[in-house]
Amino acid sequence: MIIHFVEHSALLLALCWLLTLNSRRSENYNRRAKLTSGILLGLTSVVGMLMAVELESGWVFDGRSVILSVAAFAGGPLVGTVAGLLAAAYRIWLGGAGVNGGLMVIILSVLFGLGYRFLYQRGKVGNGLVTLFCFGFLLHALVLLHFIFLPVANSGDIALQMGVPMLVVLPLATVCLAWMLEDIKRRSQDERELRIAATAFEMHQGLLVTDEHSRILRVNQTFSDITGYQPDEVLGKQASVLRSDFHGADFYQAMWRQLLANGRWQGEVVSRRKNGDTYPEWLSISTVRNYKGEISHYVSAMEDMTERKAAEAQIRGLAFFDPLTELPNRSLLLERMQHAMDAASESGRYGALLFLDLDSFKSVNDLHGRGTGDNLLCQVAERLNKAMYASDTAARLGADQFVILLENLSSTRQHAAGRAEQYAMRLKQKLRKPYFIEQLELHRSVSIGITLFNDASEVVDKLLQDAELAMHQAKVSLRQGVRFFDPAMQEAVNTRLLLEEDIQRGLQAQEFIPYFQPQLDDAGRVTGAETLARWQHPTRGLLAPAGFIEVAEQAGMVELIDLQMLRQACLQLAIWQSIPSTATLELAVNLSARLLYQPNFVTTLLGYLSESGADPHRLKLELTETMLLDDVSTAIARMQQLRGHGIRFSIDDFGTGYSSLAYLQRLPINQLKIDQSFVRELSESGGSSKAIIKAICALADSLQLEVIAEGVETNQQRLQLLALNCKHFQGYLFGRPMPLAEFERWLEETLTASQAN
Repeated sequence: MIIHFVEHSALLLALCWLLTLNSRRSENYNRRAKLTSGILLGLTSVVGMLMAVELESGWVFDGRSVILSVAAFAGGPLVGTVAGLLAAAYRIWLGGAGVNGGLMVIILSVLFGLGYRFLYQRGKVGNGLVTLFCFGFLLHALVLLHFIFLPVANSGDIALQMGVPMLVVLPLATVCLAWMLEDIKRRSQDERELRIAATAFEMHQGLLVTDEHSRILRVNQTFSDITGYQPDEVLGKQASVLRSDFHGADFYQAMWRQLLANGRWQGEVVSRRKNGDTYPEWLSISTVRNYKGEISHYVSAMEDMTERKAAEAQIRGLAFFDPLTELPNRSLLLERMQHAMDAASESGRYGALLFLDLDSFKSVNDLHGRGTGDNLLCQVAERLNKAMYASDTAARLGADQFVILLENLSSTRQHAAGRAEQYAMRLKQKLRKPYFIEQLELHRSVSIGITLFNDASEVVDKLLQDAELAMHQAKVSLRQGVRFFDPAMQEAVNTRLLLEEDIQRGLQAQEFIPYFQPQLDDAGRVTGAETLARWQHPTRGLLAPAGFIEVAEQAGMVELIDLQMLRQACLQLAIWQSIPSTATLELAVNLSARLLYQPNFVTTLLGYLSESGADPHRLKLELTETMLLDDVSTAIARMQQLRGHGIRFSIDDFGTGYSSLAYLQRLPINQLKIDQSFVRELSESGGSSKAIIKAICALADSLQLEVIAEGVETNQQRLQLLALNCKHFQGYLFGRPMPLAEFERWLEETLTASQAN
């Protein structure tokens, strides 16, 4: 009997081999694999029943209880159920008196195996040899008890005959089968893990395995991609082949101390590629110890940080550098200013802040587009970089504003101021040279404000504000465009800001009104008047342009004043042309530099004329010659468009700018206006002014242009101008600028006197 059960044990070994094939064919122990295992175990139970011992007719004894219980324990409900159903089906087909008892053994074995699995998964029981033997012993003890209580005549004798084999051999067989199945599962798991490890070894990080002496044993493909070394080029070599000269010996000594003490080190290092290039990488090194606790291997994971560093540099660039000029921006400038102030406070030596602003930069963008303006700014930045010393900082604050930070100038304030001024003048000289952008040649000057510092307690924003205030003073000063900060400037700035707000309010309230100054010909006839803006302020009274025009220009509101003067001039011309005595009068209106170049200016002016019904031939626009030089082509196009509607043009302050016959021949103008400075000097210097006026009149005559002189205050000046062939006049000799009612009274008196003569 014992031999018979030993044969069944051999059958179990064959079962293990079958299960090995099934489990190793499956990457995952999924439902399909479990179903296959259940079928194999069920068929094995059937084979066991074919080899069973039949002690009584219809009563068979075999090792199915071992197979089914272990199948349920090791494989779970699906495996146990499928195996049990196959075994039960065969037992029913086999029939006989013991069919019910046989089915009960099958059910008991599956349920007992599932129960043991339940307790094992929850940690209530283990899977050691003793535990598994007890599991098999209890199961087969229950099978024997079940058989004893069956209605079989000699069940007791049969139980005694089968007891020893069942309670000794089958529990041992249970232990062997369970151990083999668990070993198969462990081997299979060791293999899901080896494949994972192999896959992980070829991950995106470079991996390097060395022995305890740092000789390279294995690398992955990412290592080769990063370093440029193929495996056969480094295997067997020391890992130090990757070192660069960036780190000193102290660095590597500290790294090894931490690695040996903690079993792990990680940090940023600079390594060397095969081609000699260095690169930043994040390196993690771990030690591997054998069963004796001795270090057997080192495993290093490396990640190339070149792209990350480039991204960080780009982010830093966006945070601290101007993207257009690549100069430091305001944030970095403030940081360096604080550092410079701290250093100046410690050393007692003065530093300086130079605030630069390009003059008339806005017109470049307005006339030639933002691309040209950006190109100009880049050229300015390039010149600043070339002009600076290594310790200086040039920054762009925005638009056309730049700041130069100078350090360690001198221990005395006066000497430091002198050096800062020399530096500023050198910058002005370099920046005033022409800028060539495609077909354009641009000339731009620069205004510079300077403030000194040597005290760390000063506020950096306040220093910037002081330098900017000095720059604004430099713009309006006649002294070389460079000014040092004066505390009195702050009060002037506050006044200017209040005036800006007041001008804005005055424009909305229509407080800017036209005054009229007469213009006459050589026969004493009134030909018209120049329209001049005055501000009828509600509390300050009547203000001349000197009280507001400069601030209006700086604030970009002078164009709005000009438009109001144009509209009121058109309305007045329409009124005069309905009166015979004033129908032939002309009105001249000054235009600001930027207004002519505004895209909608022509449409706006023609709208005023259409709305008022004024004759365009009686409107004359006065332009300064310097403003036309910014973009002669655009100016000519706009002027020709307006002249086509009958509007006339006069060049104001002629002779004070860049008078050129070349552009005068191209401009569609009707009149040249001699600047009052030449007229005033006729009786003083005589010779030079007389020669200039004579040349202007001769030039105008050759171009068939009228000439009018402004600022005529004495009859002697009028006679001198007549002798030089100037036939139109304007000045206090004939009348001051007057409000409309007074001008019309003056006009009536003048006409009456003329008729009487």
